[in-house]
Amino acid sequence: MNLLNRLQNIDSRLLYLLLALVVSVPLIFPIPAGKAVVLPQSRSFFDSVERVTGDPVAQKKLVIVSFSFSASTATENLSQADAILRHLMARRMKIALFSFSDPQGRDLAQGLAERIAPEYGYQYGRDYVNWGYKSGDPAPNIKSLSRDIYGTIGKDIKGTPLAQIPLMQNYKSVNDVAMVVEISSVSSLEYWLGYFAAAGENRIPINYGCTAVMAPEAFPFLKSGQISGLLNGLTGAGEYEALILQAKYATQPGFGSRASASLSFAHFLIILLIVVGNVSMIVLRRQQAAAAAREAR
Repeated sequence: MNLLNRLQNIDSRLLYLLLALVVSVPLIFPIPAGKAVVLPQSRSFFDSVERVTGDPVAQKKLVIVSFSFSASTATENLSQADAILRHLMARRMKIALFSFSDPQGRDLAQGLAERIAPEYGYQYGRDYVNWGYKSGDPAPNIKSLSRDIYGTIGKDIKGTPLAQIPLMQNYKSVNDVAMVVEISSVSSLEYWLGYFAAAGENRIPINYGCTAVMAPEAFPFLKSGQISGLLNGLTGAGEYEALILQAKYATQPGFGSRASASLSFAHFLIILLIVVGNVSMIVLRRQQAAAAAREAR
């Protein structure tokens, strides 16, 4: 009886402290995981990149990675971008970083690429380039990009004309693009689908990483085959990290894996507390009812 009463009157501060510990431990000390559970949409994304990067023709083309998000969703989107860039760099693809919906995207892209590139022997201007931020209406910008990359972009993030960048000598239109990866916190996917994917000689594969709240809008595009794969928020980032670790394209778990573990542990703790709290309440009430019945006799 004493224990049941204590369970019903635990100081809420202790619960918050316990939750903080459960969330913090996986972030500070990465926990080795067994075989990760990967949802089909994340697997489809990974398999699509593998197909493109394994195609001898596509290997000579450019992959556009669009950063359509700001610092407010970096926990989800930047974790996705980290795993995706590692995959592309490990597969030796030429990469163009780009932002057309948020000016912060270009700087987030540059910071991430500069951190990862040395691990894979990538050099700016030779293996990857940052087209910067393109302001204005996205629809005509993306449509123009499909026809004339030089004319649409003009200069890179450093102010260098694209025509003077070694990497960009052979990439001038949609026909020189192998794949587009859109990483977004806004409704930007439709621009690539409507104005770029089918604008060339062959349909361009589109892969999509989005925040968790936007994933329900994206599933119809995945089921209809308009996009090849989908990363759903932080969970999708963690799943993709697991896939590139299994394929040995990366050596250490990234933030996505650690944060996913933190979320899972937090969910488990909350469910456990709900179960323990309700069971103890039911047992306590039954004991109190039985005691009251005995006193009434």
